[in-house]
Amino acid sequence: MSRVIVAAGLLICAGWVQADDFVVMKNGDRITGSIEKIWNGEVFIEPEYGDTYAIEMEHVAYIHTDEPFEVEFRRGRKTEMVLGRLDLDDRGQPVVKVEETGKTFPLFEIDNMLEIEEFFDWGLRSDISVNVSTGNSETSAGRVFIHGDMKLGEHRHLLEYTRDASQADGTITKNQTQVNYEDKWTFRPEWFLRGAVSWTRDPVKDLDSRSQFFLGPGYHVYDDSKRTLNVSLGPNLLVEEISGEYDDSVSILGSLRYEQKFFDDDLVLFQQTDYQAVVEGRKNKILNTKTGMRLDLPRDMYVNLEIDYDYESDPAEGRQKEDVTYLVGFGIDLD
Repeated sequence: MSRVIVAAGLLICAGWVQADDFVVMKNGDRITGSIEKIWNGEVFIEPEYGDTYAIEMEHVAYIHTDEPFEVEFRRGRKTEMVLGRLDLDDRGQPVVKVEETGKTFPLFEIDNMLEIEEFFDWGLRSDISVNVSTGNSETSAGRVFIHGDMKLGEHRHLLEYTRDASQADGTITKNQTQVNYEDKWTFRPEWFLRGAVSWTRDPVKDLDSRSQFFLGPGYHVYDDSKRTLNVSLGPNLLVEEISGEYDDSVSILGSLRYEQKFFDDDLVLFQQTDYQAVVEGRKNKILNTKTGMRLDLPRDMYVNLEIDYDYESDPAEGRQKEDVTYLVGFGIDLD
Protein backbone atom coordinates (compact mmCIF):
# COMPACT_ATOMS: atom_id res chain seq x y z
CA MET A 1 0.00 0.00 0.00
CA SER A 2 2.82 2.41 0.90
CA ARG A 3 4.38 1.88 -2.56
CA VAL A 4 1.07 2.76 -4.21
CA ILE A 5 0.82 5.94 -2.15
CA VAL A 6 4.39 6.94 -3.02
CA ALA A 7 3.77 6.28 -6.73
CA ALA A 8 0.57 8.31 -6.67
CA GLY A 9 2.40 11.13 -4.92
CA LEU A 10 5.10 11.14 -7.59
CA LEU A 11 2.48 11.31 -10.33
CA ILE A 12 0.76 14.23 -8.60
CA CYS A 13 4.09 16.07 -8.22
CA ALA A 14 4.89 15.44 -11.86
CA GLY A 15 1.54 16.98 -12.78
CA TRP A 16 2.35 20.03 -10.66
CA VAL A 17 5.71 20.67 -12.39
CA GLN A 18 4.50 19.76 -15.86
CA ALA A 19 4.89 22.66 -18.31
CA ASP A 20 1.67 24.32 -19.42
CA ASP A 21 2.82 24.94 -23.03
CA PHE A 22 2.56 22.31 -25.72
CA VAL A 23 2.62 21.77 -29.49
CA VAL A 24 0.30 19.32 -31.23
CA MET A 25 1.67 18.00 -34.50
CA LYS A 26 -0.40 17.16 -37.58
CA ASN A 27 0.49 13.48 -37.10
CA GLY A 28 -1.09 13.59 -33.63
CA ASP A 29 2.10 13.78 -31.55
CA ARG A 30 2.05 16.15 -28.59
CA ILE A 31 5.24 17.87 -27.44
CA THR A 32 5.12 19.42 -23.98
CA GLY A 33 7.61 22.04 -22.87
CA SER A 34 8.23 25.76 -22.69
CA ILE A 35 7.44 27.72 -25.88
CA GLU A 36 10.16 30.36 -26.41
CA LYS A 37 9.35 31.98 -29.76
CA ILE A 38 8.19 31.62 -33.34
CA TRP A 39 10.88 32.80 -35.74
CA ASN A 40 11.40 32.41 -39.49
CA GLY A 41 8.64 29.81 -39.84
CA GLU A 42 9.73 27.70 -36.87
CA VAL A 43 8.45 27.33 -33.31
CA PHE A 44 11.15 26.94 -30.65
CA ILE A 45 10.28 24.78 -27.66
CA GLU A 46 12.28 23.62 -24.66
CA PRO A 47 10.94 20.18 -23.65
CA GLU A 48 10.76 19.07 -20.04
CA TYR A 49 13.88 16.93 -20.43
CA GLY A 50 16.21 18.29 -23.10
CA ASP A 51 17.52 21.34 -24.92
CA THR A 52 15.54 23.82 -27.00
CA TYR A 53 14.91 22.81 -30.60
CA ALA A 54 12.92 24.13 -33.56
CA ILE A 55 9.87 22.63 -35.27
CA GLU A 56 8.77 23.80 -38.70
CA MET A 57 5.34 25.40 -38.52
CA GLU A 58 4.13 23.53 -41.59
CA HIS A 59 4.08 20.33 -39.48
CA VAL A 60 2.18 21.93 -36.57
CA ALA A 61 -1.58 21.49 -36.03
CA TYR A 62 -1.90 23.96 -33.16
CA ILE A 63 -0.03 25.46 -30.20
CA HIS A 64 -1.10 26.20 -26.64
CA THR A 65 0.72 28.72 -24.42
CA ASP A 66 -0.17 29.52 -20.82
CA GLU A 67 1.28 33.04 -20.92
CA PRO A 68 0.83 35.82 -23.53
CA PHE A 69 3.53 36.73 -26.06
CA GLU A 70 4.31 39.67 -28.33
CA VAL A 71 2.95 38.43 -31.67
CA GLU A 72 3.69 40.17 -34.98
CA PHE A 73 1.59 39.95 -38.13
CA ARG A 74 2.76 41.31 -41.47
CA ARG A 75 0.30 43.76 -43.02
CA GLY A 76 1.92 44.76 -46.31
CA ARG A 77 4.98 46.85 -45.45
CA LYS A 78 3.65 47.44 -41.93
CA THR A 79 3.65 45.17 -38.91
CA GLU A 80 0.77 44.76 -36.46
CA MET A 81 1.75 43.66 -32.97
CA VAL A 82 -0.63 42.20 -30.36
CA LEU A 83 -0.26 40.60 -26.94
CA GLY A 84 -1.94 37.22 -26.92
CA ARG A 85 -1.93 33.53 -26.03
CA LEU A 86 -1.91 30.69 -28.52
CA ASP A 87 -4.83 28.25 -28.28
CA LEU A 88 -7.94 26.91 -30.05
CA ASP A 89 -11.02 29.08 -30.54
CA ASP A 90 -14.62 27.98 -29.99
CA ARG A 91 -14.68 26.34 -33.44
CA GLY A 92 -11.50 24.38 -32.75
CA GLN A 93 -9.31 26.57 -35.01
CA PRO A 94 -5.71 27.43 -33.99
CA VAL A 95 -5.56 31.13 -33.15
CA VAL A 96 -3.89 33.88 -31.17
CA LYS A 97 -6.26 35.10 -28.44
CA VAL A 98 -6.07 38.71 -27.29
CA GLU A 99 -7.73 38.50 -23.89
CA GLU A 100 -8.15 42.26 -23.35
CA THR A 101 -10.24 42.73 -26.50
CA GLY A 102 -11.51 39.21 -27.14
CA LYS A 103 -10.15 39.32 -30.71
CA THR A 104 -8.55 36.30 -32.35
CA PHE A 105 -5.99 36.03 -35.16
CA PRO A 106 -5.18 32.92 -37.24
CA LEU A 107 -2.12 31.08 -35.93
CA PHE A 108 -0.56 30.60 -39.36
CA GLU A 109 -0.59 34.31 -40.16
CA ILE A 110 2.05 34.91 -37.47
CA ASP A 111 5.20 36.52 -38.82
CA ASN A 112 7.18 36.33 -35.56
CA MET A 113 6.46 35.81 -31.88
CA LEU A 114 8.69 36.70 -28.94
CA GLU A 115 8.41 36.88 -25.17
CA ILE A 116 7.03 40.20 -23.91
CA GLU A 117 9.81 42.78 -23.60
CA GLU A 118 10.88 43.59 -20.09
CA PHE A 119 10.80 47.16 -18.80
CA PHE A 120 14.60 47.09 -18.47
CA ASP A 121 17.06 45.59 -20.94
CA TRP A 122 20.63 46.35 -21.95
CA GLY A 123 23.37 45.41 -24.39
CA LEU A 124 27.07 46.11 -24.86
CA ARG A 125 29.44 45.38 -27.70
CA SER A 126 33.04 46.36 -28.35
CA ASP A 127 35.30 45.81 -31.32
CA ILE A 128 38.78 46.61 -32.58
CA SER A 129 39.13 47.32 -36.30
CA VAL A 130 41.86 47.68 -38.88
CA ASN A 131 41.16 50.23 -41.57
CA VAL A 132 42.62 51.84 -44.67
CA SER A 133 41.73 55.49 -45.24
CA THR A 134 41.74 57.93 -48.13
CA GLY A 135 41.30 61.67 -48.09
CA ASN A 136 42.49 63.47 -44.97
CA SER A 137 44.17 60.35 -43.62
CA GLU A 138 45.63 58.18 -46.38
CA THR A 139 47.16 55.50 -44.22
CA SER A 140 46.49 52.30 -42.31
CA ALA A 141 44.89 52.88 -38.94
CA GLY A 142 43.26 51.24 -35.94
CA ARG A 143 39.91 51.84 -34.30
CA VAL A 144 38.39 51.03 -30.91
CA PHE A 145 34.59 51.17 -30.86
CA ILE A 146 32.29 50.63 -27.86
CA HIS A 147 28.50 50.62 -28.18
CA GLY A 148 26.15 50.42 -25.22
CA ASP A 149 22.36 50.59 -25.19
CA MET A 150 19.74 50.43 -22.46
CA LYS A 151 15.95 50.15 -22.60
CA LEU A 152 13.81 51.71 -19.87
CA GLY A 153 10.17 51.35 -20.82
CA GLU A 154 9.60 53.42 -23.96
CA HIS A 155 13.01 55.12 -23.66
CA ARG A 156 16.03 53.71 -25.47
CA HIS A 157 19.37 55.16 -24.41
CA LEU A 158 22.49 54.77 -26.54
CA LEU A 159 26.10 55.62 -25.72
CA GLU A 160 28.98 55.20 -28.22
CA TYR A 161 32.71 55.82 -27.97
CA THR A 162 34.99 55.79 -31.03
CA ARG A 163 38.75 56.22 -31.04
CA ASP A 164 40.74 56.35 -34.30
CA ALA A 165 44.50 56.67 -34.22
CA SER A 166 47.33 55.97 -36.66
CA GLN A 167 50.90 56.88 -37.53
CA ALA A 168 52.97 56.80 -40.71
CA ASP A 169 56.74 57.19 -40.62
CA GLY A 170 56.51 58.55 -37.10
CA THR A 171 53.93 61.18 -38.05
CA ILE A 172 50.42 61.17 -36.60
CA THR A 173 48.01 60.89 -39.51
CA LYS A 174 44.77 60.36 -37.60
CA ASN A 175 43.85 61.24 -34.06
CA GLN A 176 40.07 61.34 -33.79
CA THR A 177 37.88 60.86 -30.71
CA GLN A 178 34.08 60.87 -30.72
CA VAL A 179 31.45 60.35 -28.03
CA ASN A 180 27.71 60.11 -28.85
CA TYR A 181 24.69 59.86 -26.55
CA GLU A 182 21.02 59.77 -27.49
CA ASP A 183 17.65 59.12 -25.89
CA LYS A 184 14.84 57.95 -28.14
CA TRP A 185 11.39 58.17 -26.53
CA THR A 186 8.61 56.39 -28.43
CA PHE A 187 5.40 58.15 -27.33
CA ARG A 188 3.19 56.61 -30.05
CA PRO A 189 3.57 53.35 -32.01
CA GLU A 190 5.15 55.12 -35.01
CA TRP A 191 6.40 58.40 -33.53
CA PHE A 192 9.30 59.20 -31.23
CA LEU A 193 11.25 62.14 -29.85
CA ARG A 194 15.02 61.98 -30.25
CA GLY A 195 17.49 63.94 -28.15
CA ALA A 196 21.21 63.61 -28.90
CA VAL A 197 24.49 65.06 -27.66
CA SER A 198 27.86 64.42 -29.30
CA TRP A 199 31.46 65.58 -28.93
CA THR A 200 34.19 65.20 -31.54
CA ARG A 201 37.88 66.06 -31.58
CA ASP A 202 40.07 65.71 -34.68
CA PRO A 203 43.34 67.72 -34.56
CA VAL A 204 44.45 66.34 -37.92
CA LYS A 205 41.56 68.29 -39.47
CA ASP A 206 42.31 71.26 -37.18
CA LEU A 207 39.05 70.49 -35.38
CA ASP A 208 39.88 71.14 -31.74
CA SER A 209 36.34 70.25 -30.69
CA ARG A 210 32.79 70.09 -32.02
CA SER A 211 29.86 69.74 -29.61
CA GLN A 212 26.36 69.11 -30.98
CA PHE A 213 22.97 69.29 -29.29
CA PHE A 214 19.95 67.92 -31.18
CA LEU A 215 16.25 67.61 -30.36
CA GLY A 216 13.57 66.67 -32.85
CA PRO A 217 10.70 64.32 -33.73
CA GLY A 218 11.15 61.04 -35.58
CA TYR A 219 9.06 58.46 -37.38
CA HIS A 220 9.34 54.65 -37.40
CA VAL A 221 8.87 53.45 -40.98
CA TYR A 222 9.62 49.91 -39.78
CA ASP A 223 10.19 48.76 -36.21
CA ASP A 224 9.82 45.05 -35.63
CA SER A 225 11.89 42.04 -34.62
CA LYS A 226 13.59 41.72 -38.03
CA ARG A 227 14.11 45.25 -39.26
CA THR A 228 14.31 48.85 -38.17
CA LEU A 229 14.03 51.96 -40.33
CA ASN A 230 13.44 55.37 -38.81
CA VAL A 231 14.03 59.00 -39.69
CA SER A 232 14.26 62.15 -37.58
CA LEU A 233 14.51 65.86 -38.36
CA GLY A 234 15.09 68.89 -36.19
CA PRO A 235 17.34 71.78 -35.12
CA ASN A 236 20.95 71.11 -34.13
CA LEU A 237 23.27 73.46 -32.24
CA LEU A 238 26.98 73.24 -33.11
CA VAL A 239 29.68 74.71 -30.85
CA GLU A 240 33.02 74.43 -32.65
CA GLU A 241 36.64 75.31 -31.97
CA ILE A 242 38.62 75.26 -35.22
CA SER A 243 42.32 76.24 -35.22
CA GLY A 244 41.83 77.94 -31.86
CA GLU A 245 38.80 80.01 -32.93
CA TYR A 246 35.30 79.44 -31.52
CA ASP A 247 32.13 79.50 -33.60
CA ASP A 248 28.46 78.76 -32.86
CA SER A 249 26.05 77.62 -35.55
CA VAL A 250 22.50 76.35 -35.87
CA SER A 251 21.67 73.72 -38.48
CA ILE A 252 18.80 71.52 -39.56
CA LEU A 253 19.81 67.89 -39.04
CA GLY A 254 18.16 64.94 -40.75
CA SER A 255 19.03 61.39 -39.64
CA LEU A 256 18.25 57.93 -41.01
CA ARG A 257 18.80 54.63 -39.19
CA TYR A 258 18.34 51.26 -40.91
CA GLU A 259 19.04 47.74 -39.65
CA GLN A 260 17.85 44.37 -40.95
CA LYS A 261 18.52 40.89 -39.62
CA PHE A 262 18.90 37.68 -41.62
CA PHE A 263 19.61 33.98 -40.93
CA ASP A 264 18.25 33.88 -37.35
CA ASP A 265 19.92 37.23 -36.53
CA ASP A 266 23.38 35.91 -37.46
CA LEU A 267 23.76 38.53 -40.20
CA VAL A 268 22.87 42.20 -39.69
CA LEU A 269 22.99 44.87 -42.41
CA PHE A 270 23.03 48.49 -41.27
CA GLN A 271 23.04 52.03 -42.65
CA GLN A 272 23.33 55.29 -40.71
CA THR A 273 23.14 58.69 -42.38
CA ASP A 274 23.31 62.16 -40.82
CA TYR A 275 23.05 65.25 -43.02
CA GLN A 276 22.91 68.81 -41.78
CA ALA A 277 22.91 72.25 -43.38
CA VAL A 278 23.82 75.31 -41.32
CA VAL A 279 21.10 77.97 -41.40
CA GLU A 280 22.77 80.42 -39.01
CA GLY A 281 26.50 80.79 -38.44
CA ARG A 282 29.44 79.37 -40.42
CA LYS A 283 27.89 78.17 -43.66
CA ASN A 284 28.64 74.47 -43.94
CA LYS A 285 27.03 71.23 -45.06
CA ILE A 286 28.05 68.08 -43.19
CA LEU A 287 27.33 64.50 -44.27
CA ASN A 288 28.29 61.42 -42.21
CA THR A 289 27.39 57.87 -43.24
CA LYS A 290 28.12 54.38 -41.92
CA THR A 291 27.30 51.38 -44.11
CA GLY A 292 28.15 47.78 -43.34
CA MET A 293 27.34 44.38 -41.92
CA ARG A 294 27.91 42.36 -38.74
CA LEU A 295 28.27 38.58 -38.86
CA ASP A 296 27.90 36.57 -35.66
CA LEU A 297 30.61 34.06 -34.76
CA PRO A 298 30.60 31.41 -32.01
CA ARG A 299 31.04 32.40 -28.34
CA ASP A 300 29.41 35.85 -28.65
CA MET A 301 32.05 37.00 -31.13
CA TYR A 302 31.31 38.84 -34.37
CA VAL A 303 33.04 40.33 -37.39
CA ASN A 304 32.20 43.85 -38.54
CA LEU A 305 32.69 45.15 -42.10
CA GLU A 306 32.04 48.86 -42.53
CA ILE A 307 32.58 51.85 -44.81
CA ASP A 308 32.44 55.35 -43.29
CA TYR A 309 32.07 58.43 -45.48
CA ASP A 310 32.43 61.99 -44.13
CA TYR A 311 31.97 65.19 -46.12
CA GLU A 312 32.11 68.89 -45.25
CA SER A 313 31.47 71.63 -47.79
CA ASP A 314 33.60 74.10 -45.78
CA PRO A 315 36.39 72.21 -43.98
CA ALA A 316 39.30 73.82 -42.17
CA GLU A 317 41.75 75.65 -44.43
CA GLY A 318 44.01 73.28 -46.32
CA ARG A 319 41.93 70.18 -45.51
CA GLN A 320 40.03 68.01 -47.97
CA LYS A 321 36.24 67.91 -48.10
CA GLU A 322 35.94 64.10 -48.17
CA ASP A 323 37.20 61.37 -45.87
CA VAL A 324 36.55 57.66 -46.54
CA THR A 325 37.38 54.87 -44.09
CA TYR A 326 37.23 51.11 -44.73
CA LEU A 327 36.95 48.93 -41.61
CA VAL A 328 37.38 45.25 -40.81
CA GLY A 329 36.82 44.58 -37.13
CA PHE A 330 36.34 41.76 -34.65
CA GLY A 331 34.46 42.16 -31.39
CA ILE A 332 32.46 40.66 -28.56
CA ASP A 333 28.74 41.08 -27.87
CA LEU A 334 27.52 41.14 -24.25
CA ASP A 335 23.96 41.35 -22.87
